Parts: sequence; C-alpha cells; structure tokens
Amino acid sequence: MVNEKTSTKSKILEILRNSSNPVTGDIIAGETGVSRVAVWKAVQSLQNSGYDIQSNRNGYVLSKDLEDSLYPWEFGKGESSFSHFTETDSTMIQGRIAAENCEKGELKVITADIQTMGQGHADHKWTTTKGSIACTMVSKENVPLYESHRFVMACQIAAAKTLERHSGRKIFLRWPNDIWTDKGKAGGILDDLSATGSFTNWINLGLGINLSSKPKLKETDCIFAPDTKIPRKEILKEIVDELKNGFNLAKESNSDLEMLWSLYCPDIGKKFRLKDSEKSIVFKGINSYGFAITECRGEERFYPPCSINLLKTEYLK
Repeated sequence: MVNEKTSTKSKILEILRNSSNPVTGDIIAGETGVSRVAVWKAVQSLQNSGYDIQSNRNGYVLSKDLEDSLYPWEFGKGESSFSHFTETDSTMIQGRIAAENCEKGELKVITADIQTMGQGHADHKWTTTKGSIACTMVSKENVPLYESHRFVMACQIAAAKTLERHSGRKIFLRWPNDIWTDKGKAGGILDDLSATGSFTNWINLGLGINLSSKPKLKETDCIFAPDTKIPRKEILKEIVDELKNGFNLAKESNSDLEMLWSLYCPDIGKKFRLKDSEKSIVFKGINSYGFAITECRGEERFYPPCSINLLKTEYLK
C-alpha cells in the first residue's frame, strides 16, 4: 500500500516557499506537527541536498531554491513511491533491486540526474544530458510474456501526451520504443523484466527524454529550446499519472491501446530498409502485442519488438 502522507521536508519547503520573511522553528513545528528537533534535522537534510536554507535569530529563510529537483519530497503525497539519485550507475540497475521489494499494484519511480552507465536499446549507451528526465518505473505485474510490450506502448503514449501538452509540439512514436519530434529522436524506453515460466513477475520501464539539451549525436533533438525553464517534476508526475491509466489499458484484451499508439506513429505505410541488409519492407503498423506488421514482395510478416532494426534516416514532416 502506498504511503500517501506528506513528509516533513515537503511541508517545510512549502512553508518557506510561501513566505518572503523568516519563519521560526516554533511556527514550522506547529504547522508540520513535529518537534523543533525534527524540524532542525529536516532542514539540515534539505541543506545537505542543495537547498540554500539560511537561519538566523528570526527563523529560517529559503535563500536559493532547487526548482529543478526530483527529490521524492518534491512530489508531495505519494512521495514514498519515488527514489532519487544525484548520480548512479543506471536507474535500470537500481530498478532491479527495487522490483524485489515492490508490492503488487504499486508503481515505483527511480530518478537520476547523472547515470554513469545509462542503458539504451541493443546495448547502446544512453547519455543523460543536463535537465533531462532519466528514470525507471518499477511495477510488479503478472501478465503473459507475449503481452509485456503493451506496457512499453503505454509508456510511449503517456510520454507523448504529456510532452505535447507542455511543449505545444507534435510528438511521434516510432516502433518499437522511440519518442521523436519532427527533428529527430528525443527519447526512448527500455524494458526489463523477470519471469517465471510464461508469466512476468515484474516489469521495469526505463524512460529517457531530452528536455532542453541533447547529446551530440546525429538525428537527435530535445523537446524544448535550450535554456528554457522547464517544470521537470510536473512533467514527470504527469507522465506517471498517465502511465497508471495506460497500465490499465495495457491489461485489457482489446485493440484500444494499439489504435491509440497508431495515432502517434507517422511510419505506417512507409518503406524502410533493414539495418545491415539491402532488404526493404513496408511497415504496416503493429498488432495488439506490439509486433510489427510488415510486407515484403506481397508477403506479410510479423516481427516481435526489437527483433529487427528499421533504419529511421528521414526526418519527419
């Protein structure tokens, strides 16, 4: 069961952010319902995390805020579902550890500012640029293995919906796990799972999005213009909320999810060359399990996610 209580740190930040004058420890203790010692310890922890909270005889003042922070207490109620690392090897690695302690029906979110071993598709390295979103969403789901990619599709849709709302740009979804703008790839999803027999024990979804900066790679883009002030925590929270609804859709036995995904995909009906091959195929869309439906010389074939690599070399219009 998720703890919906708001932490002392979250309450203190709210009090200090809403006050232009110093606030005494007694007032904070009274408003948060904890002792002055507990207030002092929470303030110390916030200071160690980078919040510039000054204290004098008149009380506490938030001199410099961490507006871009993804620390758990920034998410208010339900913050116990969030874990944050200023630097870690990979949120996917941390996600495997968290999955063992995740309860059924719970969605845990692990975020990081820096990943030293960020992972991408097909063992490629994923570079986490400044101000980007790098997270792994952990869920204990018991579904047939062949349905697991539906959760990736749900995550793509959740990200696309949220990014379009905040940026005003058209966001595209490309098979099997990419997020694009009209200028290039801006994000992607990596899935990891544990299974017993033919059913999953847990499904982890690693989400990386270039928000206002991008790696120095061809055919990449960021969602917002450089140096744009971005509400990163609001974007992440909305993606998580959208994903919770998406997970419910992923578990339903109908075609609603694939139809919704197809609305964001610009590649249906287009011809692509396969990587490391001279062979070209027509991408006709996906089935309910996220398998690619292709056609080559009049023959229709189905390919599981990530089993073939379509060369996406043309920018989108």
